[in-house]
Amino acid sequence: MAIPTPIDLELPRCRLGEAAFWDVSGRLLWTDILGQKIYIYHLGTKELSHVDTRLPVSFAFSAPSEHRIIAGLADGIYQLDLHSGREELIAGLDLPANHRLNDGKCGPLGRLWVGTIDTSEDPSGTAALYRLTSEGLLDVEDGYASANGKGWSPDGTVMYHADTARGIVWRYDYDAESGAIANRRVFVQLEGENPDGLAVDVEGNVYAAIYGGSCVAVYSPRGDEVERIPLPVPNVTSCAFGGDNLQTLFITTAYDGMDSSALETAPLSGHVFAVRRDIPGVPCPLPVIPVIDRVPGAAQ
Repeated sequence: MAIPTPIDLELPRCRLGEAAFWDVSGRLLWTDILGQKIYIYHLGTKELSHVDTRLPVSFAFSAPSEHRIIAGLADGIYQLDLHSGREELIAGLDLPANHRLNDGKCGPLGRLWVGTIDTSEDPSGTAALYRLTSEGLLDVEDGYASANGKGWSPDGTVMYHADTARGIVWRYDYDAESGAIANRRVFVQLEGENPDGLAVDVEGNVYAAIYGGSCVAVYSPRGDEVERIPLPVPNVTSCAFGGDNLQTLFITTAYDGMDSSALETAPLSGHVFAVRRDIPGVPCPLPVIPVIDRVPGAAQ
């Protein structure tokens, strides 16, 4: 079995690496949430660029314009101009204290789904799962401490969602045309482990980054664990398919919360890893941004 290795040891390590996203132009995007940076890496040329953000940034996607990025900052979704640094608010949220945006992912037709997280020491169920609509970010489901990774079955009829604090990956019936979810049920219940970012391959297997678990766990469409992809670091945060034929799994990690002893044991913590897979991944579409009738929450 192939073992994940860092894509480039010269790249900076991330305090809280997240949101790996493969751009069809051959670029890999990811964020350092707490480092407040978006990284853009050209695998062919090994060129790295980055964007500093004024707030923690939990996800980033390419935009139709070559010099722009769609990003999830702590208080909303923005379009960022890579040349000027200008931010254009797409949709904001008026969140409680110690809350911020978390994982963001697009469904089969480019509908953008976003979770929030309560980062307080004693988190409550006040975070939620949102979908971007023409009226802004619609609260679809609340009661979460950390609404996290998302993924869709190859035929687009099933949505998966990682409920990190409860150790659950939920499964929903999904209507791609309307974006409606229904019939929530447990897909995977983990004991003492925390699922983070998700990815799906063309055979319908679900890949879950296990934060604190030193692996990406792979589940069949029925929810049976079929494999664990080990990593030499504890905090595995997200995974995404990319590369030629979408057969490379890219994996982000974090060193946040690790003391010097833990970092000495796992010095590669915070790097981005990659591993070749036999089964290709399902493509992750770019967000289709609707015309917003009104902008709730944060002011532009």
